[in-house]
Amino acid sequence: MGNCYHCGDVLPTPSILLDQKEFCCQGCANVYSLLNSNSLKDFYQFEKTPGTKPNKGRIDKFQFLDIPEIRARFVQYEDEKITRVKLSLPSIHCSSCIFLLENLTKINEHVLTSQVHFAKKEATIVFDRNCMKLSEIADLLQFIGYEPDFGRKVEVKGVKKTFLLKIGLAGFAFGSIMLWSAPDYVGITLDNLSFRNFTAYLSFIVSLPVFLYSASEYYVSAYKAIRSKSINLDVPITMGILALYAQSTYQIFNQQGPGYMDSFAGFIFFLLIGKWFQNRTYQSLSFDRDYSSYFPVAIHRFTTYGTEIIPIEQLKQGDHIQIRNEEIIPCDSYLISEEAQIDFSFVTGESALVTKKKGDLIYAGGKLIGLSIELAVKSETNRSHLTQLWNETKNKKESNKLVRYQDRISRFFLIILIIVALLSGIAWAFIDPTKIMTVIVSILIVACPCALALSSPFTLGNTLSVLGKNGLYLKNTTVVEALSEITTIVFDKTGTLTDPMSHKVHFSDVQMSDELWNILKALSSHSTHPLSQLIHKQLTDKNQKIKLNHFIEHKGKGIEARFNGHHYQLGSSTFVGNEVPIIENGTVFFTQDGEIQQKIHVQSSFRASVTSVLSQLTDKKIFVLSGDDSTDLPELIALGFKSDHCFFRQEPKDKADFIASRQKLGEKVLMLGDGLNDVGAMGTANVGIALSEDMFRFTPSSDAILDAKHFHLLASFFHVSSYAKIVLQICLGFSITYNLIGLSFAISATLAPIVAAILMPISSITVVFLSSSLIHFKYWRGIE
Repeated sequence: MGNCYHCGDVLPTPSILLDQKEFCCQGCANVYSLLNSNSLKDFYQFEKTPGTKPNKGRIDKFQFLDIPEIRARFVQYEDEKITRVKLSLPSIHCSSCIFLLENLTKINEHVLTSQVHFAKKEATIVFDRNCMKLSEIADLLQFIGYEPDFGRKVEVKGVKKTFLLKIGLAGFAFGSIMLWSAPDYVGITLDNLSFRNFTAYLSFIVSLPVFLYSASEYYVSAYKAIRSKSINLDVPITMGILALYAQSTYQIFNQQGPGYMDSFAGFIFFLLIGKWFQNRTYQSLSFDRDYSSYFPVAIHRFTTYGTEIIPIEQLKQGDHIQIRNEEIIPCDSYLISEEAQIDFSFVTGESALVTKKKGDLIYAGGKLIGLSIELAVKSETNRSHLTQLWNETKNKKESNKLVRYQDRISRFFLIILIIVALLSGIAWAFIDPTKIMTVIVSILIVACPCALALSSPFTLGNTLSVLGKNGLYLKNTTVVEALSEITTIVFDKTGTLTDPMSHKVHFSDVQMSDELWNILKALSSHSTHPLSQLIHKQLTDKNQKIKLNHFIEHKGKGIEARFNGHHYQLGSSTFVGNEVPIIENGTVFFTQDGEIQQKIHVQSSFRASVTSVLSQLTDKKIFVLSGDDSTDLPELIALGFKSDHCFFRQEPKDKADFIASRQKLGEKVLMLGDGLNDVGAMGTANVGIALSEDMFRFTPSSDAILDAKHFHLLASFFHVSSYAKIVLQICLGFSITYNLIGLSFAISATLAPIVAAILMPISSITVVFLSSSLIHFKYWRGIE
């Protein structure tokens, strides 16, 4: 009797034949036909029988999703063209599932994108709202075997009561069986076999809830792995559980004693204790899942006396906030201003601007392009929502090689472990057959890749936390390794090497009319460029509100707008069309209809820590790419930069091209810039760091955000990332050494199953302690 080509279930009689392949039901045959007609036959190349049997649901099963109030619960973003939803798909179980779900666009042309989060069993789907309904998306997913779970609630942090009950049952059984078996340990029951048999039967009865309930999740996990033709940690654990319980049950009912029921109950008890500790530690660290513990994002909120800067967690429904050009909208809000141009590429991947009118709902994650706007907060938000979007942005950079290497070790480890257990059992069949089961069970229990699996996330996660506490906020743990491999650093100049907080602003014409002063203030307020912000801060005494029209910001060049029929510009000499370009750095021109009204000289000094930072980066190649002219070259040389490594009049595209050229030479490049004009360069670099003076400048294109107050620690951040790799190697070395020593004792039959059960979680706990202590002990006083 064969198996279904699609889902792997046993074939009924008769089965359905299609393309010389057999299927268990018409649903599986239909899904195969659908995939085949859309050139998705590679689905069956990743795993054998990778599919899930489609459910035979009612035609109207998902029509409730078309009710606006219910539909709104699952919509993350929506405009007049597209809808973005995140759905829970419990049937996701293997790489073929990912392949199929991320190719929904080939099955239905109205599905625009589909992205799978395998660990959470979720899919983020963007579809054409004018051609599809949410209910039709659900119907499509159900048809191909991935019915969405619309009733799933967000899990509350903490330990489930059912899990604690499993631990309690296993602990009670372990203690009871140990107590009843105590006479047997010292041979007292040999003179009273009826009493020994009675306590053995008691042990069996007490062990049943442990076997059927406490250990149940291991059976389910192992079954799913085997069904999908893969292997995970729970497979050898389940083999050990079944072997130990089967042998003990055989001995009890053949009146040979209590067997290893004490070891069995102890094994389950310590396994669950180890898992409880692991989960508690993950929750306390909260790295790579909840950034709210260390990632600061702030926003301008309107008050009676002006504006104030607050963390976004303090926003309340109904608060009015200000968003400036190029800033990210942190929460779902209603537009108070007359009109706004929003770029939702951060959310949808589509770069086309969307026009919003007064009263329209604007979803979190949109980026304002143009004049600053006023919004009314619709719903409260937090940092983890923005950082979740941050991590969902497509990234073509290299993934973490250490993590991939560790994952491969874990997979091969399990296969080798099962082979070693079988070979050892065969060997002991010739030496002492009575020890076969003890040896096999001890091997399956003591050798554990848990320590291998925990080494990477805990080491890198602790490093993420340490860096965050010292002002460097990384996108995720993979950036830690990328940071340690950097060979070349590219600095932007204005706002990065120069200190906006230490400056002097000189105006050429202090007699300019009040109207023009107010227009200049309004024009500079809408830009987030460092020079514009410095000019704006000097004009706090100008109180007349000016509403500009047709605002446009040209990155790295200047800004322009219209007011009362006149055209105003603020920017460089070439931007405003000055016939004789001024070569003086920091000079900004303010024009009306092409005539210069104000020549503004902003004199900024370099950061005091630049020289010391460069002296600590002698092992790396250093370059400066600036949009300004070469006036500051002598000062850059005096600070320690090489003259032939400084490039001026660089457009944003020039910076990205320069970084790409260095990468072709085999260099690993880090770009440190202001996060706005350097978006393309940071996206091209192996690591892009946005330097921020104010933490409301959230920069999605970067891999990290560096608080400007901690610029002097730049070299130390590289040392921390390198140290993290050393700690990871130490943890991996400990894991491998533990397993080799444990296996040697188990193979020689000198390790009892109960001792192996205790050692297994201890090894995981040790790795967690080792990685945490080595990282935090070294940097408990901070990074220097």
